[in-house]
Amino acid sequence: MRRWLFLVALCSLVPLQDAVCQTDTEKPPFQIVTPNLPLPVAGQRYYVPIKAVGGQRPYQWSIQGTPLPAGLTFDADQGIISGRPTSNQPFSVVVQVMDSSQPPLIVTKLLPAATTAPLTVSWTARPQVSQTNIAGAVRVSNGSKETIDTTIIVVAVNELGKAFALRYERLDLPPGADSPDLKFDNDLPTGRYSVHVDAVGEVAAKNAIYRDRRQVDGLVIQ
Repeated sequence: MRRWLFLVALCSLVPLQDAVCQTDTEKPPFQIVTPNLPLPVAGQRYYVPIKAVGGQRPYQWSIQGTPLPAGLTFDADQGIISGRPTSNQPFSVVVQVMDSSQPPLIVTKLLPAATTAPLTVSWTARPQVSQTNIAGAVRVSNGSKETIDTTIIVVAVNELGKAFALRYERLDLPPGADSPDLKFDNDLPTGRYSVHVDAVGEVAAKNAIYRDRRQVDGLVIQ
């Protein structure tokens, strides 16, 4: 995983509540790095620790929206899905993790239960505030064996619900390939923002649609 250099001097440009400024010269962006979940097998033990990197430990985990299938439970302190599923049906779950910084950093990720995640998004530069700008970068990976017609949209939404497009990209992503780093650096009005990137991919020959999402909350432009 690519690691990113954070200069201490940047802290003078970013309000304390918007960034975790440390003396370490290198630190990975705060994100969930587990790409997907294993498929369930009815009646068999299921135990999956979800991994995050960056931020400040300890982490606090939660499940957002649709709950886990019957027979599975979630440990919010350890980020572990476990139990004995009652069905072989594939599923997906939206997992959120919050770190211990003040205010906390929060990231959200959709995890599908599949042998490999067909389409995944990762922050290669976690969104940060610099004066009146929000900047960052994302990368999309194709874990399937088909070329995926992929659309990527990065959006910032303020506390009033107003959305600002930060980046739009459409590309054909070959099997096993990664997109280039898709950078964004946009001037925005004063406000508190959530930044999320949505990737939607289509394989027309299979009538298949794949999706993945990342989200970072609590970015303040003063």
